[in-house]
Amino acid sequence: RLKYASMLAVDGNFHLHRNKKGKADQPLTRNAGFWVDDGEFDDYITAKGARPDSGEKNQKCHSFKAGDPSRSSQKSGKTVTGVVMARALASVIRQQDPHQRHIHTYDIGCKYSVNFQKRVTRSVDGELADTEAASRDSLPKDVLIGPSDFPSDFEIKVPSWHVLGHTHDCILENNLRYTPLVGRTAGEGVETIWAVMNKHQYSTREMSHGHRRDVLTDLFNDYNWRKLTKEAKRVHEAYFAAYQVYLSKEAELKEIENRIEPQQLDSMRADSKSRGFEQFGAASQKGPSRASVLIELKKKEENENLSLLCDDQNTSARPPLPHSGALFLSNAMDLENLQYQLRTRDVDEYIAEGSVGADKRRAQHMKSMDALRRRIDEHLEALVIVAPGLDSVSLGRAQVPTSQPLYLPSSFGDRQRETFGLGRLAEQEARLRIGSAHDHLSGLRDALGLRGLLLQAKRAHVQGQVKTTRAEASVTRAGKVVESHKAGYRRNWDAICKLHVGTSEGQPGYGLKPLLEDDIGNLENFIKDRNYNGNPAELPWIWHSVGGSAPHGASTSEVQKSIETWEQEVFRLTWLHAQTSRDRWKEEHILLRSEAERITLSFRYAATSWRALTPPFDLDSKTQRGILAYGQKKGSMFDELAKEANVHLAIIDKH
Repeated sequence: RLKYASMLAVDGNFHLHRNKKGKADQPLTRNAGFWVDDGEFDDYITAKGARPDSGEKNQKCHSFKAGDPSRSSQKSGKTVTGVVMARALASVIRQQDPHQRHIHTYDIGCKYSVNFQKRVTRSVDGELADTEAASRDSLPKDVLIGPSDFPSDFEIKVPSWHVLGHTHDCILENNLRYTPLVGRTAGEGVETIWAVMNKHQYSTREMSHGHRRDVLTDLFNDYNWRKLTKEAKRVHEAYFAAYQVYLSKEAELKEIENRIEPQQLDSMRADSKSRGFEQFGAASQKGPSRASVLIELKKKEENENLSLLCDDQNTSARPPLPHSGALFLSNAMDLENLQYQLRTRDVDEYIAEGSVGADKRRAQHMKSMDALRRRIDEHLEALVIVAPGLDSVSLGRAQVPTSQPLYLPSSFGDRQRETFGLGRLAEQEARLRIGSAHDHLSGLRDALGLRGLLLQAKRAHVQGQVKTTRAEASVTRAGKVVESHKAGYRRNWDAICKLHVGTSEGQPGYGLKPLLEDDIGNLENFIKDRNYNGNPAELPWIWHSVGGSAPHGASTSEVQKSIETWEQEVFRLTWLHAQTSRDRWKEEHILLRSEAERITLSFRYAATSWRALTPPFDLDSKTQRGILAYGQKKGSMFDELAKEANVHLAIIDKH
């Protein structure tokens, strides 16, 4: 299931559309392996579009432009459809063994996979195709795969970068990092070609049907050939790099498991095997998160815009928002976190003279600062869109990007917010700040727990200079995470106070308070040092706030039980993610060895196939000799590639 799985990364491109110019001009390269057969595609569109699908399930995740049928009506002058993805995927599946494992990725795989099997195996009438259909020609025009040919082991996940923009539950369920037997597959490799192809979007959209296909076919072939000639070396280097990472992940996992009692470790392993994807999330109760608040605010904005578009009276009074204010504010908070990271990096001697790798780190730091400047420029441009009242205001610019004010509603006084028309944004920022504060509190509790566990393990188990240095580095990293969450909470608390958010019981900010240094500490150490006797007033508030471990009025035994439960949860997640990371890198190591072997075999097969090229008998002898010579030349080229790939494979096999 690991070595021979069919892993296919799928993506769509919204830039390479074509203006409607008919199909009278046919491509000289025909379909060339990149294009769906026009006749079959048109038949499918006609049959499938006869009646809309009904009674289908719906996946509730974020609203992404991909998969949105309304985009077709918005681009009336373009040839845009919503079925190309199904047709492209189905054509690959139909040519493979139905007993083979299929693990595919798509940016909206969470909702695309829900009805995929139904769409490709059923007609518009909802009837299954004939299970005995022997070929595509014997299937109805609107059916792409016979039911017996659909894989029994089939999944569509979300690529590793795109999945982070989905909801929390969707991240846990569709993240490749939590999916067994996929290695370190990211599913984002298909994105790299768009950087090349998008340069040609403006010229190709005005071409005729055939001309455009010929040009794009040449570009695809050139891209594939360049990639093909470097693939053996890339896999060779990736194999040894993956092996080194695997060893480091194995060492990290063993270090964690050495701190766990054998009986508890066996229990954790058994528990992990019996649970599903939900085990990768924390089990403790949490307050409202910024992500959940953002989803709610964006949905409210969409409903308001829809209402305004349908109501002529309201439309004249207040036009729909041109930009999501909630998303703008959430991105600004991410920008604040980035400013903090780069600002604290300076004082951490990140680019200290004489340190190992100082020149490389200095270059990385300068690159990060340039990226921050660009993001701030984009932020200030978007600011006047979501807050038109600031367009005429002179907003100061700092010389150092880490000190640049972002001019959010909390940056202004009450009278200024009223003058500049920031009331709506201020309400949205207040809610997002509350969610962000709870996020930082949760992260702070987890980081304090991890730091405490690392310190205990260091005192109890670590011996020798190397292990001591490694343990101290782990404690230091955990300490930096504590400082990051502490600063993040205080930043959000300051904004909450400036926006006059109520924090009493029943009010939006209930459970949030100023964060003092005495509040930040390991809960168990607090009890030992302070001799806690059951008075909830003595307990640091972060441990009994919303999502905390100990309830109000807890007795000493209840608090002790909360400590144990909380520490076990932190340790469980730390161990689980370390084990999962180790497993993915181990799988990647195995996959790369198999891939190196397949590259060599593929080149040999290509060489044999080209040499066996036979020209049609109805051509003249000169043309036939030319075709034979071309086949021999291509065969020799693939022979050389096979020899080079075999050298890399031999080095891997000696390892």
